[in-house]
Amino acid sequence: MKQVSRYFMTITSLVLAICLVSPFVAGAEMVKKADNFIVFMDQSGSMAQAKAKPGEQKLDKAVVAVKRLDQAVPELGYTSSVALFAPYKTVSQPATYKTGSIGSAAESFKPAFNSFTTMGDGLTAVAPATSGKTALIMFTDGVWNDGVDPVASAKNLYNQNSDLCIHVVSYADTPEGQQTIDAIKALSGCSVVVDAKSLESDTAMAQFAKDVLYEERKPAPKPAPKVAPAPAPAPAPVAKEIITFNLLFDFDKADIKDEMIPVLEEVKMILKEDSGTDFVLSGHTDSSGPEVYNQGLSERRAASVKKWLTDNGVAASRLEAVGYGETRAKYNNDTREGRKLNRRVELQSK
Repeated sequence: MKQVSRYFMTITSLVLAICLVSPFVAGAEMVKKADNFIVFMDQSGSMAQAKAKPGEQKLDKAVVAVKRLDQAVPELGYTSSVALFAPYKTVSQPATYKTGSIGSAAESFKPAFNSFTTMGDGLTAVAPATSGKTALIMFTDGVWNDGVDPVASAKNLYNQNSDLCIHVVSYADTPEGQQTIDAIKALSGCSVVVDAKSLESDTAMAQFAKDVLYEERKPAPKPAPKVAPAPAPAPAPVAKEIITFNLLFDFDKADIKDEMIPVLEEVKMILKEDSGTDFVLSGHTDSSGPEVYNQGLSERRAASVKKWLTDNGVAASRLEAVGYGETRAKYNNDTREGRKLNRRVELQSK
């Protein structure tokens, strides 16, 4: 290495500055909280309110709320169904949820004026899916006057299915009805209970759908590049030299440009003068863009330098071209200057 020391001092490395622009757009991902959901409607006389004007009955308002919920639920592969409970009746069988399906089913809701409100019997009859998490969304005023206690039925459902969660859109306007709804909510910490009037805005309905059925998760942050550990000190008295060059590649290119030739001629001269040493050309990038792409880019640029050197008289057997992508950053990738310096190819003696 005597001739090399005439040009530079300390460790051997060749830095090739490479321009790379690769925009990355991050967005939230919708993740299901439940695999299945059941719309469970109270069509009892207290919900229908025979003396109320059409459109002002609690059942009328509940039908509108179901249709608006239908527009707020994203299609994430849920299995959905619709049922009534005063008395119990299946309106739509479990099927893959599509926007409009539960809204269409709600069109068939009719009040049951001449029957008792058997809320507990309805809860006993409803059959949550046997696999996956299930959200049972009840639209009710909490009033019941026949059959088993609905709170006891709800508790039994929880005991039978640990993946069940009962939610309530409340139309309660009596102390008894409110007491029933409060007691059902108290059975599980997963239960979401909202007053129907609070869902009249689209924003509130969208939030209810999100609270019950899905969540938004941001993609995990890209891990910081691994910095290679410092090499062990070489045994004395061996010393290596540092050679730093500025060779700017065009965007997304690995071609050797004419203005790089004088620099590469100097590198060739150094290699020929130290003809007894083999070298490694290692390509590197900054952390912009996907890791897989950066790996390939680092390999192509290292290979292009090797090709030029071998085409111009350096034995190919003396050169090994490798790429490390973005994994061996030496500078801070959070700054523009740091990213520029990390886009490099280094020449090191073996």
